[in-house]
Amino acid sequence: MQKRVAAPHRKNVQASILHDVVEQGTVSAPAHPTIEALFAEHVRFVWRTLRHFGVADDDLEDVVQEVFIVAHRRLAEWDGLAPRGWLCAIARRCAAGSRRRSHRRHERLVESVPEGFDTRDPSARVELDLLSRLLDMLDETERTAFVLHEIEEMPMREVAEVLQCPLYTAYRRYHAARRQLTRLLERET
Repeated sequence: MQKRVAAPHRKNVQASILHDVVEQGTVSAPAHPTIEALFAEHVRFVWRTLRHFGVADDDLEDVVQEVFIVAHRRLAEWDGLAPRGWLCAIARRCAAGSRRRSHRRHERLVESVPEGFDTRDPSARVELDLLSRLLDMLDETERTAFVLHEIEEMPMREVAEVLQCPLYTAYRRYHAARRQLTRLLERET
């Protein structure tokens, strides 16, 4: 009678095969992109992600810069896979830090609209402001799952990696966020 042995997880098998092939010298390890290449390709994604994570418009430029500074420092530690997920995890921590620091600042009201403010479509701005307010009312992990999957169109597997949770939990958080947003939207209208 043959003894059945449980098959190892597919990801572990692939990583093991890749490791063996790299060790034998037949294939070189994937090269890390430079920080300049990461910035050029993903700066818009990081900007949108931070905005959806509740970073104030006035602070976006600084926090985007902070994300890429942290990414530059940690570039050697990164495995080179899933750059959006990796940058999103950094952005999530930077956004949380920005929100914690924001209560210490004293902001001044201005009499006129700043020059860079887009006044062409006020209804779109109102809708974006409403969405931002509603997203701010969500739990951070639920908001992250919703923003990454629904708005940034990331596959749920990548969302689970960013949240460092099982796939089922990521789906649960995403659906909880949708239910909560629906309730909040019904209350607002």
